[in-house]
Amino acid sequence: MALLDISLPTKAIIELLKAHIGQSSAWQFATWGKPLVTSQPPDQLAAGTLGVHLYHVTEEAHLKNQPPNGRDQPPVRFTPMGLCLYYQVSALGSGAGELATLQEQIYIGCAVKAMHDYPVVDDDTLVPRRPPDAPLNVFQQVGLDGAGNRLRISMQPVAYHEASSFWNAASLVPRLAVYYQVSVIMLEPEKPASKAGRVLQYGVQSFVGGAPRLDGSENTLTVTAPGSPAQQIVSRPAEVPVGGALRFTGYNLFGDATRLLLQNFRWPERIEVDANWGVVATDDRVLATVQEQADGTPVLPGHYSARVKVVRRRTMPDGSVREFGVMSNDTPFTISARIDSLVFAGDVGTVKGYAFAPLDAAAPPFPPDSLQVCVGDAVLTEVLPPAAVLAPGQFVVDDPKTLRFRLPAGLAAGKPVPWRLFVLGAESAPRWVVP
Repeated sequence: MALLDISLPTKAIIELLKAHIGQSSAWQFATWGKPLVTSQPPDQLAAGTLGVHLYHVTEEAHLKNQPPNGRDQPPVRFTPMGLCLYYQVSALGSGAGELATLQEQIYIGCAVKAMHDYPVVDDDTLVPRRPPDAPLNVFQQVGLDGAGNRLRISMQPVAYHEASSFWNAASLVPRLAVYYQVSVIMLEPEKPASKAGRVLQYGVQSFVGGAPRLDGSENTLTVTAPGSPAQQIVSRPAEVPVGGALRFTGYNLFGDATRLLLQNFRWPERIEVDANWGVVATDDRVLATVQEQADGTPVLPGHYSARVKVVRRRTMPDGSVREFGVMSNDTPFTISARIDSLVFAGDVGTVKGYAFAPLDAAAPPFPPDSLQVCVGDAVLTEVLPPAAVLAPGQFVVDDPKTLRFRLPAGLAAGKPVPWRLFVLGAESAPRWVVP
């Protein structure tokens, strides 16, 4: 049930209209003779002609994504495409004056009657004709028979105030016309060179429990404020440095395997973290340790979203083991720059950690203002490397793991002030420095 020449359905409709109109009691056969039906557009019709013009084609939505018959690549080439054809039916009377206009209306009326009487056309459709002609087999007449084709004809409900949009107002006065959809036309695919395997055994796989759900993310930060003992702070959503422990909370998170997938605006698609992240799952939480890479891709500071894929394994009837994965919703979290050390030489501080710039020298630099260093309420000014000497209130990124800054002027000596670092919108854990 597929064809490559989409003019054949048009020819079939033309033959249907010729036969039906020719034997209609409304058609003045003695005066006008056999009806003239053509596929020409309305502006090219000859006098005394009915036009069936194909003006638009769309893909049938219900037949998208059909499975291919074999394993040929790409599979879409070997899958038939369902089309819907849209026709404008109009007429041009012969002669001049009112008689020509009335002939047009008779033409349209007979066409509407024919489409109404034959809403489905297939191999068995026979249309009576004027004696002594035998009934017409429409598909046989145009060469569509024997392939299981089936045309469904339906009038389109085009409103009167919309019908004028089908005519070019600069050159044509809107005339009487009706609009039809013909479906489904299966566009012929390429012939496959392979065939899908035959199903010899069947199995039903059932699962107890619902889909995994993430409620949020969290991590624990150790903060030591001046003059106070160290305290534990739980950050929700998580703001975890590279190398820190990360927790996702939710339910139905445990299966035969639980996999963690991350998404970042710099990545074209989600990345499943590798074994170095140490993903461990229970029913209500997933634990992981943020690494510098995820499946070979550098993990830079910034905002991320995470999904959990819970995998359940089942033994198939043939003894093989198949994995069934169910994906959770997304939940956001932040990965901040890791601070390994912060040491001073006078009023110049040197920060070692990960990562203050792209690791690959060929990669584009971070966008402007992606790095911010704050001392107290002062925002330091970034300068480009190399910068051997920094002015007060400036900082420079020497390499992806080294950052230098100089304290701004006017700070009170011996009084702790907060020091803050933002990389790509992610803030590192709070620290204090003493001028």
